[in-house]
Amino acid sequence: MVDSRIAEPQPASSNAPRSPWAPQSGGARRDFAPPETYGRAAIANVVRALPPLERAYSIARFSILRSKLLSVMDLLLCDEGRILDVGCGFGLFAGYFGQTQPRRRIVGVDPNARRIAMARRVAERLGMREHAFVVGDVRDATIGGVFDAAYVLDVMHHLPEDDQRRVLERLRGLLVRGGMLLVKDITTEPRSGLLFTEALDRLMVGFREPLAYRHHREWGEMLTDLGFKVRIVRVPDVLPYPHVVISAIKL
Repeated sequence: MVDSRIAEPQPASSNAPRSPWAPQSGGARRDFAPPETYGRAAIANVVRALPPLERAYSIARFSILRSKLLSVMDLLLCDEGRILDVGCGFGLFAGYFGQTQPRRRIVGVDPNARRIAMARRVAERLGMREHAFVVGDVRDATIGGVFDAAYVLDVMHHLPEDDQRRVLERLRGLLVRGGMLLVKDITTEPRSGLLFTEALDRLMVGFREPLAYRHHREWGEMLTDLGFKVRIVRVPDVLPYPHVVISAIKL
């Protein structure tokens, strides 16, 4: 039986959890130098950490979430602290974001035990000893502690429509005040881009799994209603994916 709980170290004493975006006390200086490992180099390190079959999948995945798109999300994520990776799979993006900012402590959750085992292998090979991975469905997995940020990359449209709001509500409850929820998903326009994406999704998951795409305005309204300050940007691509990146700060 796989233990789906995450042990969380005791937080430092304070009146309330604080976001890593908050100003530091005591005039502490921050290092604003850009990361030395990023883009194609960071992707290549993740790919090399995988066995041949998973390596082929990762190349396909990184061809969709390209280095420029990852850099946009990397800039939005806090550069340190505890971060939740929802639907982490083989740990591709935990491995990427852990390289660009090594002070991040990423916790990945995914219902597939084999993928979680592979994510642990990737993190170990990349020397990311602070990362942790748990087998479980984000809808009901036992996840201890709070997070400075969470990201959900191309996962929301794979959830049934009735579960999407519930998942976002749960993620809000796991964030500190001022924490960020970063969502990368697909919008529904232009129609040709949506049909292109749906065809590829069906190749990956078949026709039994529900796909529930939403227009980016719907995501924005839902997150605002849940108590987030929301910004949305559409990201162009050489392929006709209608990418959107949503930054939602917990109020």
